[in-house]
Amino acid sequence: MSSPGQDERQQKDERSPAVESYVRLKMLGMHLKAHGFTIHQVAGGLVVRNTTSTARTCCGARGVAGDTITCRPHDGDEGRYWYFTSWQQPIAETERITDALVMIKGYLGAPA
Repeated sequence: MSSPGQDERQQKDERSPAVESYVRLKMLGMHLKAHGFTIHQVAGGLVVRNTTSTARTCCGARGVAGDTITCRPHDGDEGRYWYFTSWQQPIAETERITDALVMIKGYLGAPA
């Protein structure tokens, strides 16, 4: 007989990569929304916008900063799932949600 925690890990291991990425992006989206970002789930990614950005944009010093964040296994980290920017730069391992928030807030010009 298996324990409840073991059953959850087995189900998690059996998820397809697409489902695993979707679930992890959904989790990130909830945290980002709680921090004032607007989010929109799209096929394969999460569009994140900071409408109060202090980051430099093509239209001047202030504006809307945004990015489409993806989630996939990181080749350099034994296949663990990581969040990535739209230009394929790693943000943070998905298990490190606070680190991901700090990085995203930083490059999208959100206050700390």
